[in-house]
Amino acid sequence: MTPVAAVPRTHLFVCSHRRDGASPLGPGCGARGDAVFDALKDGVARRGAYRDVWVTRTACLGVCPEHGCTVMVYPSGKLFRDVSVEDAGELENA
Repeated sequence: MTPVAAVPRTHLFVCSHRRDGASPLGPGCGARGDAVFDALKDGVARRGAYRDVWVTRTACLGVCPEHGCTVMVYPSGKLFRDVSVEDAGELENA
């Protein structure tokens, strides 16, 4: 095992969890989370910020949105729900 000194300024965790539509928690973030994940990754790549901003796809973050997806931002520890593709650019500074 070799430790790595690479630590991002911001790490975004994007829920793309899929649940059966009959679940009392709802269907999960699914494709909406995939779309936000893709938008964030594209934005990071376009700016060449891949060392400063990491984007990770996750399963359930514990807060199910009505629209969009849920995103956790570290190190601020802020949790956002109902995140849309249009919100993606704002998350890096949240």
